[in-house]
Amino acid sequence: MRRTHPLRIVSGVLLCLCLLAATARADDGGVALAVKPGDIVIGTSYTGTTLHFSGEAPRGSAIVARFTGASGDLALRQKGKAFGLLWMNMGTVHLHDVPSVYLVTSSRPLADIGGTGLGLDAVRAGVKQEGGAAPANAEPLDVPAELVRLKQQDGLYREGVSGITVTDDGAFSAELAIPSRMSPGTYTVEVFALRDGQVVGSTSVPVRAELVGAPAWLAHMAFDRGLLYGVLATLVAILAGLAVGLVFQSKGAH
Repeated sequence: MRRTHPLRIVSGVLLCLCLLAATARADDGGVALAVKPGDIVIGTSYTGTTLHFSGEAPRGSAIVARFTGASGDLALRQKGKAFGLLWMNMGTVHLHDVPSVYLVTSSRPLADIGGTGLGLDAVRAGVKQEGGAAPANAEPLDVPAELVRLKQQDGLYREGVSGITVTDDGAFSAELAIPSRMSPGTYTVEVFALRDGQVVGSTSVPVRAELVGAPAWLAHMAFDRGLLYGVLATLVAILAGLAVGLVFQSKGAH
């Protein structure tokens, strides 16, 4: 009778344990995620980029991918008519917990998979408003809703159904377009697995946006050497004005 080498027995046991662990991870709600590129490089020629996701989720799950920036405070001027004649600043509306960027894409519509709490509706509900009472004889304005609309026009907020592929065994891949109007800082990529209207697994990965080249140099000058930056900006404006004047003078000479 042929004897099996003990090392092969141990290797087989370890392999079975790994397979069982992987199966348990998929069934119990674990989500694996990889994001490329790991950093967003903002240079002179930066016009936006695309993040590529790949990973695994519990079988039969719908996938929601979300890219968010840090939340902060925002102050907006409120316009209104004084004495019913002139448009003037009537006050300031302070908004709190406003995400700088909020991009969401899903494999199916959020309303169909119970994921409305992950979309722009959650942003509107989460923004806190201070001040901004409606003028007399005017309908109250939903400031958070208007903010979301303006951010959507700027490309900083987005919700859609595209760019995600999910296989029967739970593997997924996704693409998410990142806008050109990005500020340096740390952002968060999140993936949620939903099944029967419930989140059964999630994970997140940080992605850093960094300035390089001329934009990095200008930012350094503006924040760390404000006086020198102001002098250089003034000189550039003067030289630009002189150049424009010379061009018009040369055209007038002809």
